[in-house]
Amino acid sequence: MSLVENWQGYLVSQTDSSTQIFSPWKLNGAAVFGYDSDYTTLAISLLRRLASEEKTLVVSEVDKQVSKQILFAATNTVEGENGLTISCGKDASVIAFTGEISLVEVPISNMVEIDSEIYHGINHAWQDESNEKNISQGAYVSGQQYDESLESRLSLIAQEHDMLIWPRRQMDDQGNKISENNVRIKPEGKITSWTKLSAAGAPSEFAIRAPILGGISTVMVQTTDGPNGVFLLADDQDLTPQIGDSVEIVVRRLYAQEGLMRYGAKAIINNRS
Repeated sequence: MSLVENWQGYLVSQTDSSTQIFSPWKLNGAAVFGYDSDYTTLAISLLRRLASEEKTLVVSEVDKQVSKQILFAATNTVEGENGLTISCGKDASVIAFTGEISLVEVPISNMVEIDSEIYHGINHAWQDESNEKNISQGAYVSGQQYDESLESRLSLIAQEHDMLIWPRRQMDDQGNKISENNVRIKPEGKITSWTKLSAAGAPSEFAIRAPILGGISTVMVQTTDGPNGVFLLADDQDLTPQIGDSVEIVVRRLYAQEGLMRYGAKAIINNRS
């Protein structure tokens, strides 16, 4: 079997012709998704693993279970001929390959048993949240607003204007127009502050899942490149944040609204300071 490595909260295995990414969780001997993961978040992490700053990945075919809009917004990827094929497995996995597919064995022995009660509760909560009749009771974000800033938020694209500004803005604090001189921030940094919202105090978008998760944790992160940002912690990482913790910024499910899944940047804790 190929070597299995940890990557952005997932498991990655590579052969000469393909790279496969798996959820790190299992339930009763079968691989399952984490609390805020799906095929789209797996595919994003897989392409980020394959990409480098100097190289733009070309993708020719994307499995219908992966959102192409989210995938391309979150990665340095373009659609074209003779590129990668992105295919989903039935075992909470995604594979990227060119030519003939080369599957690897599911690394069950490397996976961690997930809490069955929370897992089933979260899945039911996502179903309720994804109902078209589920309308926000809090700060409503229209589909158009969400789409307009999607690439900036998911790919951490900042503006260079004396300093790096993220998220992108039209004007600086002096009222001067900011040019479109875009820079991609490294998705890493350190926690400078954090808080945990109780289930009762969580925003309405998370009201269904927050009681199951025992609240929602948010962290203030100073990125390696400078800009600060506030991020939710990945739902399936059961760690209490500490100031100084090193984190990586990844893409996970945020919430569902009016039948549409909303994705966003979240933080996962890598190393204690």
